[in-house]
Amino acid sequence: MEEISHYIAALKSVDSDAFYDKEESEVWPLVHTAVDALLHLGPTVTPQLCSLLGTDFTWSCFYALKILRQTKDPQAVPALITLLGRESDDTLACEETMLALQDIGQPAVEPLLQELAIQFHGQHYNSYLVGALTGIVGQTPYEYMVNIVQDYLQNPGKYHGWFHPGDFTFNFAKQQRTSALPLLHRLLAVKNLDSHERQEIAETIEVLEHPDLYDERLRQTISDVSGPLPTDVPR
Repeated sequence: MEEISHYIAALKSVDSDAFYDKEESEVWPLVHTAVDALLHLGPTVTPQLCSLLGTDFTWSCFYALKILRQTKDPQAVPALITLLGRESDDTLACEETMLALQDIGQPAVEPLLQELAIQFHGQHYNSYLVGALTGIVGQTPYEYMVNIVQDYLQNPGKYHGWFHPGDFTFNFAKQQRTSALPLLHRLLAVKNLDSHERQEIAETIEVLEHPDLYDERLRQTISDVSGPLPTDVPR
């Protein structure tokens, strides 16, 4: 336990003001030994890593998420969902948290379903929570997506003003189920979609009809969101 505390302290040591404006390349040499050691320890350190997720998005939070993405420990799911529920304006934090849940996979499905049920009941849409679930390839997430879209088509008033159909259906491409195509074509025919939603749905249809486009689109998406860590995050 003392060894773990030492490595966690090493991560927290770069949360001071002196490091707020540093690039990741400047911070990494100071923490890589601790990160590698914590990775080696695996799920044993999940509780300590999750404790770093409860504050503002700091360097220690950033590296905790990086570690959790590799250890894929289901113990981290509640803390990751809570972090996304805070709806930070920090895109990097939200992306890393969403991807950590996707990487954990099946053990995250039921907790995400429960959280989204609460969110949707309150007519609230959190795109990163949606992306976390729909980005997990499997029968349950796929059926959930189908059921929600069918309900949207049958009861549009229930979703008016808060639901984002183009964003919600984006990961049908990742699910790679061509059986979703008729449903997506019906959705595309809805008259009150804005141009951006219509384009998103049309692109998802295109990728399902031409699977070779998925990798190309994924690479472009990664390219759009990657690049040097902004100097004003994490804070």
